[in-house]
Amino acid sequence: MAEPVSLPGRRSQRGDMLERLRRETFDLAVVGGGITGAWVARDAAMRGLSVALVERGDFASGTSSRSSRLIHGGLRYLRHAHISLVREGLRERGRLLRLAPHLVRPIAFTLPVYKGGRDNPLLMRIGLTGYDLMAGKLGMGRHRVRSRQQLIEDEPALRSDGLRSGFRYFDAITNDARLTLALVLSATDHGAAVANYVEAASLEMTGGRTSGLNCRDIVSGDELTVRARSVIGAAGPWTDEWRGRFGEAAVLRPTKGIHVVLPRELLHTDSVVAFFWQERPLFVVPAGRYSYVGTTDTDWSGDPGGVEADAADVSLVLDAINANFNVEVSPADVTSTWAGVRPLIADEGSPSPSAVSRDYEVLEGPRGAYAIVGGKLTNARAMAERAVDQVVEAEAGVLSRSPAGCRTARAPLPGATARFDRYRAQAVAALVRGWDISDEAAGHLVDTHGTDHVRVLAQARKDPELLEPVVPGSPVLLAEAAFAAEAEMAVSLEDFMRRRSDLMLFSSEASCAASERIAAVLGRTLGWNEHEVGEQVEAYRMAVGQMMAFRGDQTDSARSGP
Repeated sequence: MAEPVSLPGRRSQRGDMLERLRRETFDLAVVGGGITGAWVARDAAMRGLSVALVERGDFASGTSSRSSRLIHGGLRYLRHAHISLVREGLRERGRLLRLAPHLVRPIAFTLPVYKGGRDNPLLMRIGLTGYDLMAGKLGMGRHRVRSRQQLIEDEPALRSDGLRSGFRYFDAITNDARLTLALVLSATDHGAAVANYVEAASLEMTGGRTSGLNCRDIVSGDELTVRARSVIGAAGPWTDEWRGRFGEAAVLRPTKGIHVVLPRELLHTDSVVAFFWQERPLFVVPAGRYSYVGTTDTDWSGDPGGVEADAADVSLVLDAINANFNVEVSPADVTSTWAGVRPLIADEGSPSPSAVSRDYEVLEGPRGAYAIVGGKLTNARAMAERAVDQVVEAEAGVLSRSPAGCRTARAPLPGATARFDRYRAQAVAALVRGWDISDEAAGHLVDTHGTDHVRVLAQARKDPELLEPVVPGSPVLLAEAAFAAEAEMAVSLEDFMRRRSDLMLFSSEASCAASERIAAVLGRTLGWNEHEVGEQVEAYRMAVGQMMAFRGDQTDSARSGP
């Protein structure tokens, strides 16, 4: 991968961060730039601590860009009596709706009940009533019972034979990668030094206690030492690997979850439809012109960075769709997939991966070193608060200052504004009128960047070409690619395609066709020459090929069959 080169008259944002990592001494160094590490960095920086964060891939490149994107209390966890986890999740859901209304939005859920199914309607109603009550003042309205006929009208794609009744309730949905990025950028706004593609190789020890991190810049190959008075590992499914480097025992039970993406014209729902298949809850989630379906839950023992959906995974999900909806979809209909590894805490009392608790712990290692393990997307802010509280209490004697209390439960994220729905309507109308872009593109800009959409469009003041869509018919504008390189620390073409935008997940074929043009826009800021642009395009197309490799697996299986 090519090292970004500063253009004349401007400095590389990432280069500035690397310089700070080499030069400064920090109160806290965070290992891992997923959702939990990003919350930890923001929390500690907002308390007044000096903070460094390093991530060996791109921000959110692990589990935090491969989730179901649901912000929820976890209704199904009530079945396993994880009451405190659900209560905390509902509280955090309510907070996130207020902290980042442009990135976290309410969405309706439908729970159908079938004759002979595993769900008892009375128990479901009791569970939903408890779910509503635990949400308290941060709730989103009470659930409703839906008759068979109402369900058929609500969701005509649902299989109707055997359908008895159902329920409608609300949770929330987000763009997990964009939420993580917003947290990282907010941490930098509060003084944190953060860098992607920097691997923490080992702890630096002085006098028997942690004094920093020995790191390697993956882009350049240079080594550097980040001096820090304490360290928190937030490495997600890589936690056992990280802690194993300084002799700590494994604590995780990693599980794999996959999603498949289908054109919404083939599988159309107006709400998130939840259903069971082979004892595992699955969701159909509407996402603009597409629907995605997941997630599976199987034990995983491989490299978390190499996880992809295979033919068996895809077949299981498609079989579930065909059995529960009035459709007939095949692997040829799948436009993309994604897969991730959950960093669950091992529990010998849970034989099924789906029954393993999503709770979390803060573990101590060598003096001054900690690790936060377990948890889930919704609860990550609370996880970070607990971790920073523990470090502040234990390391008070070595920190450079006495920090303030946690402020993250009340401080909005970049791009947020009160009364977002009203703001969105006004902003979209102004964009369509003043910038001559489509309603869909204007809505996408405001939904993705909130009030910061004006900074994105500033990229186009000198170059009107940047107002064009990256792919014909797409709401994503070339200005967003320029902004990703300029202000969002994108280092590669895939960084933009997969995590700064959704193009890899929801327009993979078209994005491959337009990859040279998009790479050229990124390259103007990142300093890529023609050869480096070509390398980025080739690497991206290979990544898309790996994502869709299950189709080859299907062909191979057919050829080797009886």
